[in-house]
Amino acid sequence: MFDSPEMATAAVKEFNASRGGDEFERAVEMSRDKIRALLPSEAILAEDVVEKSRTTPPAGKSKRLIRLLEENATDSECSLDRLAGLCPKYHLEWSWVEKQLTKLSNQGMLIFPRPWTVRFIRSTGVSPKRASESVDVSEDILELLAQLGGKARLERLAEHFEKRGISQDSVEKSLNRLMKSGHLYEPSPGLLSLA
Repeated sequence: MFDSPEMATAAVKEFNASRGGDEFERAVEMSRDKIRALLPSEAILAEDVVEKSRTTPPAGKSKRLIRLLEENATDSECSLDRLAGLCPKYHLEWSWVEKQLTKLSNQGMLIFPRPWTVRFIRSTGVSPKRASESVDVSEDILELLAQLGGKARLERLAEHFEKRGISQDSVEKSLNRLMKSGHLYEPSPGLLSLA
């Protein structure tokens, strides 16, 4: 019988260690020698281990998302599945990224060229505030359609204005105004024509 659990534990440890005689101590020493053989003889700094070419992601979540899009969806379109797979590399959660993609699309910084793919439009010096503001581009739409022979696909118009930093919402509102006023009509779905 022991007075405390700690005394009982110490007695059990002592009994187990003495049962094998010197074998236990030799086993501990051999393990210690194996570990020492694996350790380098000189101290290693963390900077020596990290690859020089790898850059750490920026501190803010939004900045990391922009870097993810710049590196993977600027020159060509990128699938949403690929973006979801790259999120852990940039320390981002997919559920948050999904919501941000919608916001970036509304600001005109991101387009969806085909279903389930995205393409990042580099900013052309337009401030995010201006991209989110509603701008009337009715006159610009009429001029562009005139330059294109009076007809154009809706995607082409949207892409043209997104490159200029104008939100898709602004383009849609302007198109609705032009259609209601009779300046434009849609001869077939997705095709716009001057009246």
